[in-house]
Amino acid sequence: MTVTDARGRPDHRAPAFVRDRLTTTAYGGLAVYAYLLYALGPLLPLLRRDLHLSYAMMSLHSTAFAAGAMLTNLLFRRIRRRLDHRPLFWSALVALAVGALLLATGLSATATIGAAAVGGVGGSLLQTTALAVLAEHHGAHDSLRARALVEANAAASVSALTAPLVISGLEGAGASWTWCLLVPALAAGAMYLAFRNEPLQPRVAPAAVAADAGEHARLPIVFWLRATLCGSVVGFEFCLAYYASPQLTNSAGLTVGQSAAALALFYGGELAGRLAGSRLTADSRPGRTAPVLVAAALAVAAGGFLMLWLAASPWPALLGLALSGLGVANLFPLTLSLAVSAAPGRTDQATARVQLLVSTCIMLAPLLLGALSDRLGVRSAFGLAGCLLPLAALLLATQRRHAAAVRQHQGTVAQQPATDASSGVTTHVDRR
Repeated sequence: MTVTDARGRPDHRAPAFVRDRLTTTAYGGLAVYAYLLYALGPLLPLLRRDLHLSYAMMSLHSTAFAAGAMLTNLLFRRIRRRLDHRPLFWSALVALAVGALLLATGLSATATIGAAAVGGVGGSLLQTTALAVLAEHHGAHDSLRARALVEANAAASVSALTAPLVISGLEGAGASWTWCLLVPALAAGAMYLAFRNEPLQPRVAPAAVAADAGEHARLPIVFWLRATLCGSVVGFEFCLAYYASPQLTNSAGLTVGQSAAALALFYGGELAGRLAGSRLTADSRPGRTAPVLVAAALAVAAGGFLMLWLAASPWPALLGLALSGLGVANLFPLTLSLAVSAAPGRTDQATARVQLLVSTCIMLAPLLLGALSDRLGVRSAFGLAGCLLPLAALLLATQRRHAAAVRQHQGTVAQQPATDASSGVTTHVDRR
């Protein structure tokens, strides 16, 4: 039903955005996941130092984390048929905390890589469940869904910003950095005490429920273009998250501890970008506005990356790191919202497929960067990460052209005249 304003004209404004307990619970879960995910960036060089690992072996930890995530997303639809969102959410939070504790106590590369895989399984299940809940709960209007996803990532940025500060603070105080991995377990316990009775049952529109019966239907091409776009920008983000610190050490002259602390600038840039993104998406129409925001963000990220990569002294490199964070801040939530909007009524399926592509990119991009760093040096290998940005720009342009062609075709079909075979009379049929 179309809502009209006082003058009888269609009112396309979104209803009010409400941050209820379900929304807060999902935000909290994503923040705990982000803490561990983004702690890997500054702690892996310290783990490499302590265990005397190569860059390739160091990268295997992020690969194991992403491999666990891939396994989870491959099986998510089967798991989802057997369990509701609530048990999935809490069991995933426990698995994430256990993975963090195992990573803190591991004494060999084998043990820490296995711990990273456990954290990846729990973290991916937690993220996919929370994002699906948010996308369904706020799916009555595209701008509400986009705002919820952007705000969720803003909450994640707060914990992501906390991670390198905690690690550098522990290092500066002469304590072991492994104490930072107690935080996910403490946060999980606090969340359970506060929100354990929240059913995590989203509001689902009747049309969406009916469409869920077609979850086995093939997802459209425009969805896959947008999902691949999402994967490419996340791959770029994690190349920065995992290798900005070695880049600062090798090219800008910072120590390992200083480089770990400097990642706070990257996460701070992300937080600033996501807070701004929340305002920009509040009154926007994502189908039209999101591609423009994505294009602008890609340009900012490219400028920051070039400054970071080409800098031979600390200050230009640090400025480039902050600008890179500002640029990549909203790329994941906006491209995810675009992808989900291309599969109406199939939120779980679409979210899991996007997360599968994202996990693949998180696994492959840093691993390739680590192998190349051992052979070519960190700076040369790091420069190759920038190739993901032109790829993302190409995918953005391609999906826009494809989506426009689909809309034009649908409009033509809707107005196409139909001929009554028995009478030969041509009538106009509304096929919307």
